[in-house]
Amino acid sequence: MSGRLVRLRRLLEREGLDGLLVGAPGEEGHGREAQAYLAGFTGSAGVLLVTRERALLAVDSRYWEQAEQETAGRGVEVVRVRGAGREWLPAMLRDGGIAGGVLGVSPRDLTYAGYLGVAAAIGELPEGERPELRPAEGLIDELRRVKDAEELAALQCAVDIADRALGRLLGELSPGMTELEAAARFERYVREEGGSGVSFPSIIAGGAWSALPHAQPRDVPLPAGAPIVLDVGAKYRGYCSDLTRTVVLGEPDARFREIYGIVLAAQEAAIAAARPGMRAAEVDAIARGVIAGAGYGDAFGHGLGHGVGLAVHEDPYLGPSSDHVLEAGMVFTIEPGIYVPGWGGVRIEDIVVLEDGRARVLGHAPKLRFEGA
Repeated sequence: MSGRLVRLRRLLEREGLDGLLVGAPGEEGHGREAQAYLAGFTGSAGVLLVTRERALLAVDSRYWEQAEQETAGRGVEVVRVRGAGREWLPAMLRDGGIAGGVLGVSPRDLTYAGYLGVAAAIGELPEGERPELRPAEGLIDELRRVKDAEELAALQCAVDIADRALGRLLGELSPGMTELEAAARFERYVREEGGSGVSFPSIIAGGAWSALPHAQPRDVPLPAGAPIVLDVGAKYRGYCSDLTRTVVLGEPDARFREIYGIVLAAQEAAIAAARPGMRAAEVDAIARGVIAGAGYGDAFGHGLGHGVGLAVHEDPYLGPSSDHVLEAGMVFTIEPGIYVPGWGGVRIEDIVVLEDGRARVLGHAPKLRFEGA
């Protein structure tokens, strides 16, 4: 039986829930990450019911064989369904032993329309068998914050693929290549290096455009002598990587060296300080203090980092308002930045895992180093 299901059942008991429903009939894509995490199923449409004793995954004929293969050995029973959810969901709930109990619904994994559909299907049961629907916010997120060995292996592969793809791209960057062309090359290299694709649309921004933290690539040539931010990632077996490097084509000027050195110092200070038991906001404050102490506090507007896994942004969140506490096994980014309108930006990002009481960087993509830095 999957250890993840065992851990989820402990949370169900803690929260007074008899089961948890992930996804809703007829909804494509919603609940996909959670179902992959709990059941191993990677299809785009399914409904997963986890009770104190059973796990039932309902899929239509498009996914019957796939679901059987992907859930094998995980303690999940595949339910082959046809038709609308009102025709089969009541029987699935009754068969799962949830009738008359308390059924948690994962709000992140269905739409409001999906919730109404689930409620309508429950209404098909006799009144005494209808489970009480209760929002179960954050239960799966809580599980996903700490990665197991299988997840860490997949994450490491995603990181390595992005490192190799970015290394190839950096060797080819030149003034005249457009931001869009650079983004397209990175995506091609990710696939050639073994990834299933990029984990998010690549951010490649040169010159003043790099002052926008989430700038979209343009059909504009990369400049010489100005900052170029490359924020990219790869996907491997469903797991994401996230990596940012800032480079300059040609000789960097004094301002670039200064700002780059501050950002690098902030990142290194945060990585060195991160420990299990720390509040995530404390780690953010360490990096933010380095940048503020150098006079650029107002130029660092976003949080220091975020968790990475099946989603490129997940718990824990590292920012001034975060209430997350860091734990061994958590995987997250550390990505300070300085953004100066009209000039450009510098961001440096790596993924770390907390193990053996400290943060270990997963990637090996080189960073610029200047004399005296």
